[in-house]
Amino acid sequence: MKKNFIIGMFLTLLLSLPAMANNNKTIGSGTITFIGSIVDGNCITDSVGNIFKENCWNGTEMEETLHKIEANKTFNAQLGENKGSININWIKENVGIMDIVYY
Repeated sequence: MKKNFIIGMFLTLLLSLPAMANNNKTIGSGTITFIGSIVDGNCITDSVGNIFKENCWNGTEMEETLHKIEANKTFNAQLGENKGSININWIKENVGIMDIVYY
């Protein structure tokens, strides 16, 4: 009797699976809720010798800015479109660390 009851339960579940599957939503449908912000990409930077070059997106095109770096002298600058700042901290003669901070 117990064996028949268990077999009956499994058959009921097995036969009801297609009905439950039809209740699922179609793949690709639904609502996406976005929380956060959309941010511009970072700038493209490059340095050759004592020239530091940055290319930042200004909303319509890439805008290039050139900075002249002098060894062992304080260097602070703003990235284009006020996206961030550039600072060089000199460790020893002609050796420094460049920090690029995005806002």
